[in-house]
Amino acid sequence: MPKYLLFSLKTLALATVTLLFSACNMNWGLPDPFAQRTIITPKATSSVIVCRSQQCAPARTSMTREFLYNSLLNLFDNNLDSTILICDADRSSRMCFENYIQFNIKAGVTPATVVIDSAKLLSVKLKKDEQIIDVVFDYNMHYNAVRPSCLTSTNALFVKSADYVLLEDTGYICKFTTTADSMISTVFSIDYVDLDYGVIGANYSFGVAGPAYGGGTGYMLMRFQKNAFPSDPKKFVLPKQQEQPQLPKTADGRTVQEYGVKTDRPKIAPGQYKVTPIPLK
Repeated sequence: MPKYLLFSLKTLALATVTLLFSACNMNWGLPDPFAQRTIITPKATSSVIVCRSQQCAPARTSMTREFLYNSLLNLFDNNLDSTILICDADRSSRMCFENYIQFNIKAGVTPATVVIDSAKLLSVKLKKDEQIIDVVFDYNMHYNAVRPSCLTSTNALFVKSADYVLLEDTGYICKFTTTADSMISTVFSIDYVDLDYGVIGANYSFGVAGPAYGGGTGYMLMRFQKNAFPSDPKKFVLPKQQEQPQLPKTADGRTVQEYGVKTDRPKIAPGQYKVTPIPLK
């Protein structure tokens, strides 16, 4: 056999092996679900839909930021020490596909699927100065049918506007491997709140880093055992009234007379007129 022909056959065989090896590594162009990744913050929703009194409407057209803030506080506070059911859901119909959410990780060298079907609501604290609600969850989490040893998840609920409600944690430790601990971070961008039946819909993102790594995103429903009623009026704190401006004074201490027409009509006393909210149509 001529040398040039033998060289061509060797080159062709080497190229074929290289191509097959590259295809296997690339998984035929599909992304590796177990590749280490950074948590992705879900995009803020264009509007938050709130249902109350059997009617649903965008929050911006039916309530203030403060009312939505306090309604969520009531919903979580009414369900303290209870179990919240979590399911993978359709964003449009808000119907559950499965009675759990799941995402892929790699625990060391072992591929694993993390499944979460519920969370115990352990604590709800209002921080008025920061205008956030601290919520503590204990997730019922399993990976490959094994429950990892995890710390509780402390979350901050922000109502930044009637169209932007975010629930995110500071990260919590889980032990998926025997070598070291891994860190889990979660973010929920809430776009649906049903105060009548106690349901929250949100885009979620879970990220795992450390000896175990991975994560996933999707849409989920949180189903509470109790609704947001009755509302506690003590939680609706009005801002302090501004002090009456002091009239300017002259150098000898006399009050400078203001321009305008003086009247002896008495001022409206606080609480004299009750203002009722506009009903939903």
